[in-house]
Amino acid sequence: MKNLDKQLLNLLNTIEGNGSFVSSGIKNFTHPGLQLEGVGEIGLPLNPIQIKEIIKIAKKAPFGKGHQTITDTSVRSAWEIDAGQMSFGNKDWEKNINKIIKAVKKGLGIEKQPVTASLYKMLIYEPGDFFLPHKDSEKEKGMFATLVVGLPSPHTGGELTIRFDGREETIGMSSAASSYKIPYIAFFADCEHEIKPVTTGYRVCLVYNLMQSGDAKKMGGPNFMSQARKMAELFQSMAKSMEYWPKAVLLGHQYTPANFSLAHLKHHDRPRAEALMEAAEAAGYFARLGLVTHYKMGELEGVDYYYGYGRRPYYEEEEPSEGTLGEVYEEYTTIEHWADEEAPGLGEALIREENILSELELGKGKPVEQEEEGYTGNAGMTIEYWYHYGALILWPKKHHARLLESLSVPVRLQWLEYYLQHWNDAVLNPQEYTRQLLASLKVEAVEEEKRYESVDFSVVADAFARLGDAAFLKLNGEALLVAVFEKIKINSWLALLQSFSPPVFHPIFQNTANTDDVFVVRHLSDVLKALKELGSVALEPFTLHHIQQLPDYLSSVQLHQLKEPSYYYRGDRSSRKEAVVATVENVLALSSETETYPDWIKGVLERITSPMPRKYVTQILVPILLSGKYHGSELARAIYEACLQDLKARTAVKPSPPSDWARKTPESSSNQKIWETLRPFLSSPTQQVFDYQRNQSYRTEMEWAVKSVQIDLKMETIRKGSPHTLRLIKTQAAYEQALKKWKEDVAILEHLIEAGLG
Repeated sequence: MKNLDKQLLNLLNTIEGNGSFVSSGIKNFTHPGLQLEGVGEIGLPLNPIQIKEIIKIAKKAPFGKGHQTITDTSVRSAWEIDAGQMSFGNKDWEKNINKIIKAVKKGLGIEKQPVTASLYKMLIYEPGDFFLPHKDSEKEKGMFATLVVGLPSPHTGGELTIRFDGREETIGMSSAASSYKIPYIAFFADCEHEIKPVTTGYRVCLVYNLMQSGDAKKMGGPNFMSQARKMAELFQSMAKSMEYWPKAVLLGHQYTPANFSLAHLKHHDRPRAEALMEAAEAAGYFARLGLVTHYKMGELEGVDYYYGYGRRPYYEEEEPSEGTLGEVYEEYTTIEHWADEEAPGLGEALIREENILSELELGKGKPVEQEEEGYTGNAGMTIEYWYHYGALILWPKKHHARLLESLSVPVRLQWLEYYLQHWNDAVLNPQEYTRQLLASLKVEAVEEEKRYESVDFSVVADAFARLGDAAFLKLNGEALLVAVFEKIKINSWLALLQSFSPPVFHPIFQNTANTDDVFVVRHLSDVLKALKELGSVALEPFTLHHIQQLPDYLSSVQLHQLKEPSYYYRGDRSSRKEAVVATVENVLALSSETETYPDWIKGVLERITSPMPRKYVTQILVPILLSGKYHGSELARAIYEACLQDLKARTAVKPSPPSDWARKTPESSSNQKIWETLRPFLSSPTQQVFDYQRNQSYRTEMEWAVKSVQIDLKMETIRKGSPHTLRLIKTQAAYEQALKKWKEDVAILEHLIEAGLG
């Protein structure tokens, strides 16, 4: 296997070049002062009225066919204006073009070559215009590439697709051209390219011929087809070594995570990465661009002694630290920071040395990032290094499903989404991958994931719906869908329910409802409400069945409990109070389906109104009743009557102030010595003030004891004398609070009676 690795690296070293076959970017707007013969100076951004005037002096764009130049709108449909009809009044436009040429040279890997640009045409594409695949001919001596510069003109469509040596890139100008920017695209003349149809607006651009000196060898896109073919053969021989984990082929440079993509690869790295991708595709591999990060932490040497409780970061662009790494305490290598491309990566994971193909020695030389930390307590000074190596991560498609089983749930969900987006890709075979991935999602793993992370599992429902296999759903979906029920969006549930015979989902809904989690029951009632509003005849019996089960579904949910427990992790959930409100409102909205069943109303009413703590009545039930949305509802009427009786009972007797200053001593298992000290004072009907002159530790102990219970005492510290005095003063706080609540309840009761529920 080592021999195969060596052969691959040797092949990779034969690929040289620091650019790609295409380069693109966006520059800030510079007005060119563009003037057209017969029209005058053109204002930017272009508008449809202006463009129609320009088209009057334009001609239909022809194309070359052999030695002929012909016009055929079935092959090319566009308008053109010759360079001789154009001039530029703003000298800064030429400076802007030179800046673009400089960027293009870097992107194409020809920075050392002298390049000039010659204006060729203005092209205008109307809605429906296009240009089928073709190659540019040499229009001037020394022409080696084409530069397309977009003018600000709102449009959609019109993407430029460029192909070379088995590779393809599609680049659109619409976003930049619609936002007062100057987009540009350059590509070698030996690239095949086409313009996709413009769908709306007008795509307007200036086309330049890029030229080199006449005696230089004509430049073209980097060609590595022969090396890619040989690497593909090596990959096929190496597949068994990647049965459980991928290999990382390191490129030649390090990169910062914030500036890492195919377009930003340096020197030889880009053509080598493209060759590896080409070979991987031919060999039946996945290939993803990622950073292999080597981490080292150890003793900080070479700096003066200092204390530090925070870290001091150093990056490439800043002054380097004088500190160096001495003895290494910790060292490991991970794959992370995947480039933002179409296919997902593999998340963050450790990778062993035998799975890394490179001629580099990891962890040598200057790191991309380092952080120092001074003395903190008894700990010595430390320094951390991060080396970020650009790499192609490769693994065979035939081992893909097994590899995913070891990855985190969010990463697997990303791949599931990818399969659905490429459902008709015959080469990828996404249907089989989808089955394997869904079957590998264990309930224990998703339960742990959704407990601490805000993960959307809607793609799981979407995948089962796309498969449409009832037997597979029963075997692999029942427990899984119950576990993630709340994490699947309503639209995905509706789509899934409509993809199968509804009875398939009876056990899923019933098992989901077997919970005391109000958030889960709230989401279940959300789905039932959406099903009712959908009005599907096929789903009507299913919906009615589960609405009828609501008394049972609510049996374990403590709706009256509005406070989250101290150990509760909310994540992306709303507050418990919001969940309770939504659940009660959903049940009221669904009650019209079952109001002919008295036992149903009785069962639901018992779940909603037993018990009825004050906050639950005044903050949840009464506002819902007063919203005016449920007039005429029998269930709302029953809840209304229950609230009336509750409030009448609460307001039947107005609170009275205490007859004297005697207060009950708290029955607390802690601080018993404190309460024994205070008992005579608390039980006295006449004594209102108690002074406690002690050292601070004793005063603090008494303060904590008083604060830990509900009691009509306020405290203040008298800072005279030594030690100071803690003064305790009896109050009527309990009475005042009770009176305040009583007045509020009287007002609520009056409002409720006045509003009625007819």
